Amino acid sequence: MLGSVAAGRRRQIGWLLAGYGGLAGFLALEALRGSGGAASLTASEDDQGTTRMIATAYGLAISAPILARPLPTRPLPPPVAAVGLVLQATGLGVRAWSMRTLGRSYSRTLRTEDDRQAVVETGPYRWIRHPGYLGSLLTWVGFALASRSLPVAILVPSLLAAVYVRRMQAEEQFLRRDLPGYIPYTSRTWKLLPFVW
Repeated sequence: MLGSVAAGRRRQIGWLLAGYGGLAGFLALEALRGSGGAASLTASEDDQGTTRMIATAYGLAISAPILARPLPTRPLPPPVAAVGLVLQATGLGVRAWSMRTLGRSYSRTLRTEDDRQAVVETGPYRWIRHPGYLGSLLTWVGFALASRSLPVAILVPSLLAAVYVRRMQAEEQFLRRDLPGYIPYTSRTWKLLPFVW
């Protein structure tokens, strides 16, 4: 009996480590931004504190599985973790596609690079306005599921969804004001999920 409990714990830790591996991929994508304006963490007033909020949420989300370990809950079934890893891989793919489509305009904070910047309607931006955030959310939801912890699977998606909704509000306000052609673009696209929102 004790051997099967120990084996179950090892498998749960294995899934969690795979989830942390997905987050390492997420951070590697962030490192690909290189240097310059797109990589800057210097936020304007238009950012409305959302870059700080996102960084704080990432820290809490990364820590959540460790902090939740002492809670007396049963682990979620292994297939939930497998679905989580698929979501992570999908999220990383969507995020990488978004980054490649926008190139140097894909920035960490709310900014436009220069007066020549225009609305991009290729790649995932053909359908949704914030595919990078969709990719991030899928990555973090996948990580939460890979932890096989019900409290983490509730907390992490809720936290990141709240932060990204706030970020999208600030970004849309900024782009409507400063990016020519953005308002008509919003009438042709979904905000985050095609056919939903």
